[in-house]
Amino acid sequence: MNEQSRDEPRDTPLNPALKSGTETIYPTTESSPAPIDTTSATENEGEGWPIVWLIVTVVGVALAVYFLL
Repeated sequence: MNEQSRDEPRDTPLNPALKSGTETIYPTTESSPAPIDTTSATENEGEGWPIVWLIVTVVGVALAVYFLL
């Protein structure tokens, strides 16, 4: 093993080619809107899907029983 323990910080970085710097691509520090605010869904949209899933499930079970018996 090394003389240097695993808990001690290293003097040299793991990759000396990487240099630390300040990010310049996104100069503003303003936060973006919440994800819920960026969607286009309206209230009560999609209320019919549970009924569709119920019908598909009942038909699937009926077909499975028919083909297995």
